[in-house]
Amino acid sequence: MEIILCGAGIAAVLLFFYLLNTARKKTPAPTAGKKEYTPIYVSIADRPETVMQGMDGFVAQVQKTEAAGDKWRWVPMTIFFAGLGLMGIDGFLLLLGYTSFVFTAGGILLWVAALVMARSLRKSDSYDFSPRYAAAKQILHTLRDDLKPESTFLGHLDLTGAMLDSKVAQETKDTQDRTTQYFRDEWLALKAKLYDGNVLRVSAIQKSKKRKSYWKRSSISGKMKLKPEKFKGAEQSLKIRIAVNPEIYKIVPNKTFRPGVNLGKYTVAQVNTEGGIIDVAANSPFEEVESEHILSLLHSTYSLLQRKAA
Repeated sequence: MEIILCGAGIAAVLLFFYLLNTARKKTPAPTAGKKEYTPIYVSIADRPETVMQGMDGFVAQVQKTEAAGDKWRWVPMTIFFAGLGLMGIDGFLLLLGYTSFVFTAGGILLWVAALVMARSLRKSDSYDFSPRYAAAKQILHTLRDDLKPESTFLGHLDLTGAMLDSKVAQETKDTQDRTTQYFRDEWLALKAKLYDGNVLRVSAIQKSKKRKSYWKRSSISGKMKLKPEKFKGAEQSLKIRIAVNPEIYKIVPNKTFRPGVNLGKYTVAQVNTEGGIIDVAANSPFEEVESEHILSLLHSTYSLLQRKAA
């Protein structure tokens, strides 16, 4: 009987702390390069207003689901204490000289119910939205008036994760046989035919690298130890291409927009204006680049265009 009570006591403590943790909104601490955000993939193939309304609707639906779960977070803890109360009845009967496991069994069933409900409520939690979600929406909002009438955006917003196996672009091994993975995540791709006849393409890419876990023999004990994987950093790159409408514009390079120039968080790496097409590539050492920096680079790219005389 003492063993049973001891086991029930340990189970009660573990379950209590689990339910206490579940009762609070899940807010995991992000680690560098592995921030946990709600995985989202948005196909951008509609009018700007429709795309933005869909994005707002998705956010509202997630918030509604979380709010519904929040209303019931107190229930598992109540069920837990109800089960504890039933077990207390058996403990009281034991003091009176009666041996009973009926109420204990009922209490265990209530604990199981509390655990099941707590796990169900946890599933209603979601991670925060990536700041890129709002950044992409801001870019669409800014460019919407420049679109050719009745035309649509084409592209995608991929926030499913920057370091998925499907996004490994290259793997290398060093002299110690350690594997480093290089990831290429095109998280934003956008194509639009503009009001002035130009065709704009924008590609925002995150490049990350990670050293995979590996076995290493300890120089002290001689035993093999597993070294954990290590995030090795990330950077952003932005590619802009404008197929220029030759009937309206001519390309005129200028000294203020050239390779090596810093624009916000970006540094211009390449400017090519051959064949009536402007190709610009820029890099940033920052893991996150806000929408205003992307839009600023777009504006600077347009400074290479000069309207022809009528």
